[in-house]
Amino acid sequence: MKQNLRATALAIVLGGTALWAAPAAVQAATQPSTIAQFSAEQPTHTLNVRYKSWRDPAFGDMGWTHFSDWGSFQGTAGQTATLTLVSNNPDLHPGVTVWARCKADTAPDTYVTDHFYAQNAQQFELGAVDESTGQTVGNIVMQIKNYGYDLDGVAKASKVVGLHGVKDGVPGRLVRTFTLGRTCNYMFVVGGFAPGAGASDSTARYPVDVTLSLQ
Repeated sequence: MKQNLRATALAIVLGGTALWAAPAAVQAATQPSTIAQFSAEQPTHTLNVRYKSWRDPAFGDMGWTHFSDWGSFQGTAGQTATLTLVSNNPDLHPGVTVWARCKADTAPDTYVTDHFYAQNAQQFELGAVDESTGQTVGNIVMQIKNYGYDLDGVAKASKVVGLHGVKDGVPGRLVRTFTLGRTCNYMFVVGGFAPGAGASDSTARYPVDVTLSLQ
């Protein structure tokens, strides 16, 4: 019964669009420590990520919210966005996921649904509650837009079908280009995927230079 009510509420929020959501019992709206603001005036930021933060096989292949790093930008429907990620260490293979946070998303965009995320799915929480204060902050509705990871130099056994592995001949670099469907805020997460031997320190933060181009 509860599952049916949840599905109905979800359909109302997004007009029937299917979403992925973590079970309500384990959700805890949390805030990334930093969210870099990308713009025409400041198109490049260095984000710092842990080595398996975008996908950790030991954590059910999910991404880690606080071990990844985050960015956001304002986009206009019809624009072409290009995100270029370049790791300073070629053994740190970056992954990125982009979500749109539009009209149905009423929570401040400093919040995300939990301490983990699915790299290729919507993120959703009705009546999200701040994990620290217990205050309701609104509805978190993050609609999946684009995702992928650097496949150059990654062991064949580590490839994941469905997560858009990309080879461009340069280990540590990833480029994703996509068209914006709506005028609203876009939020993205950057993390590490299947690191090589040169990026195997589980406690280190590896820098990834991220550049946004909007046309």
